[in-house]
Amino acid sequence: MDERRDPIFEAGAGSMQSHAVNGALAIGIAQLIKLPFQAASLLLMPRLLQPIDYGIYAMVDPLITVMALVLNFGISQAIIQTPALQRTQAAALFWAMALSGAAAGLLMLVCSPLVAALYNEPRAGVVAAASSLFLVIAGLTNVHEGLLNRQMRFGWIAMISALGVAVGLIVGVVAASLHAGYWALTLGYAATSLVTLAGVWLGAGWIPREKPDFRALLGFYKFGGAVMIGDGATVISREADSVLLGRYVGAAQLGYYDRGNKLAIIPVERINTLLQSLLLPILSRLNEEGERYRYAYLRVIRQLMLFTSPGIVAVGVTAPVLVPFLIGEQWAPAAPIFSWLALAALHRPVSLTMNLLFISQGRARAYLAWSAFSALTSVAAFVIGLRWGAIGVAAAFALTDVFVRLPALWWWVTRAGPIRMRDLYAAAAPFAAGAAACFATVSALQTLPFPNDFAQLVASAIVAYASAWGVAALFGAGRKTMADSVQLMRSELPRLLRRRSA
Repeated sequence: MDERRDPIFEAGAGSMQSHAVNGALAIGIAQLIKLPFQAASLLLMPRLLQPIDYGIYAMVDPLITVMALVLNFGISQAIIQTPALQRTQAAALFWAMALSGAAAGLLMLVCSPLVAALYNEPRAGVVAAASSLFLVIAGLTNVHEGLLNRQMRFGWIAMISALGVAVGLIVGVVAASLHAGYWALTLGYAATSLVTLAGVWLGAGWIPREKPDFRALLGFYKFGGAVMIGDGATVISREADSVLLGRYVGAAQLGYYDRGNKLAIIPVERINTLLQSLLLPILSRLNEEGERYRYAYLRVIRQLMLFTSPGIVAVGVTAPVLVPFLIGEQWAPAAPIFSWLALAALHRPVSLTMNLLFISQGRARAYLAWSAFSALTSVAAFVIGLRWGAIGVAAAFALTDVFVRLPALWWWVTRAGPIRMRDLYAAAAPFAAGAAACFATVSALQTLPFPNDFAQLVASAIVAYASAWGVAALFGAGRKTMADSVQLMRSELPRLLRRRSA
């Protein structure tokens, strides 16, 4: 590729460290801004819609996700990674993406009757036809979104993300209030997509007027293909359950599964989004300093386990009370699904960070192998559990996640690099013991009478953290982690507040 740099596609003045810190702050603030809207989406929309509405939309959503991934083909990451980028190259990428988006949208539209036949649900076919427009929008968005990341315009990206979530929620709530049913979910997603499209075009500051240089495409697609394969395996393992349930069980059961899955997994994904922004640059810089790398990573995952494990155990145990309390009595059948998926979510805040170990250490081949193994075992679990419906799928996934994929991942990721298997087990031991104590005490608490559900949930949360932290404190590593938390709050929080004030 041409090594000459076009300033319009490069980051502004400032050190890489300042860009990373400012970006992390911007993303963190955006997550705080989005939090009430995301909570409203999870808690308010289910009260306005029925399980079958979510089921119909969940039949189409995996197909859109997979086609959007193939359409992107890792080009956004290739744009960020390439040492130099010219306008003629960017123009070629844009027109290739735009034409691919139009072709993907047309394919989705033509195949919408097949979607209806696959699920034996005509409404899914209509939603698929309407959702073909999302692929056209994605084709017009991908390159400019990659350019914004290349320019390190993290604040702008965070603003677009927060605004898109807010507008999508407002449109969805209005449509649901007008009894639009599953169309409310589709319209909400459409609004978010259009806000993102407008935002990235305004932020990137570039319009493709130049003559495209299509000769440069091969290098970008060669790099992006490897990224797409790894991401594709992850998407398949995440979306195959919805397709199988929609095909063999039906929209209503899929609706219950979709809500149980979202309630259990989305908070974990939000944590992972923040960690990717904060931890990957740190680990990448420390990759040649093994001891500092090891110390930084283990310090982060201990804090994660300290604060997330008791909460996840508590929500899993109290699911029969928590789920109806949060989203309404009509969603009570989703409670056992949520409980099983909470078991899988227990280790995910830590396990998801291990993808960063592969990436920061440059172990692309190992990451691809792990992604393939995870996808195959997840799909196998979905197929096995399908016999018992949505609850069976959730149980099979959770059990194989804990007893198959978790130990396999820990073994695979520690085969090379500064982190060893004994490091992970030593770090996890105090919090695993605390989680076990938390499960026992919170389960026993559910047998006592309470004046109302709110009192029961508050008492369960208090007992969960008290018992888990009490047992963890019996271990030297547990006490050290707690002391580290106190030190971080005393030193870093005032510094951050002074920085934001300045």
